[in-house]
Amino acid sequence: MTKSGGLAGSLMLAPLIGVSDTLPKALSFWVLAVLIVTMYGLSMGLVRNRLNGRLQLIASSLLAATWVSCVQLALQAFALSLSRDLGIYLALISVQCVLLESTGFFQTDQVKAHLQLFGIFGLLLAALGLLRPLLGGSSFATLAPGGFILLGLLLAGWQAWGQHSKPH
Repeated sequence: MTKSGGLAGSLMLAPLIGVSDTLPKALSFWVLAVLIVTMYGLSMGLVRNRLNGRLQLIASSLLAATWVSCVQLALQAFALSLSRDLGIYLALISVQCVLLESTGFFQTDQVKAHLQLFGIFGLLLAALGLLRPLLGGSSFATLAPGGFILLGLLLAGWQAWGQHSKPH
């Protein structure tokens, strides 16, 4: 992953920790993130080739903010409590879209990267959404520092599993 790709991936850390305190909230965020990024990618694909550098960045920002705003309005109308729970984390998706656009993530040959990024993100959200409530209802695991520690343990376990399964 390039430096800008690393930045785009690290932008997912805040929602990963912030919305994973319950499984329904984590999965709802994941579904909405995939929906917004997909709709953004499709709509930006219509205008990407017609614009140059600066105008493309402006259009990218406007389209990302528009899709996030539409989803937030729909949530406020149909699922107000979920809208309150997800709060600012939905707005971070628009920043994620602009960053992904600038790294070339939405190129047609990047389908495998799309699936890999959102698959891993969904797995981590689901794992944290399951483990954090199980480790304690109102304990340290449900707070943000506990979420970071649990995420670190999950990533270390994943890395150890990958090294263990490779032949030497």
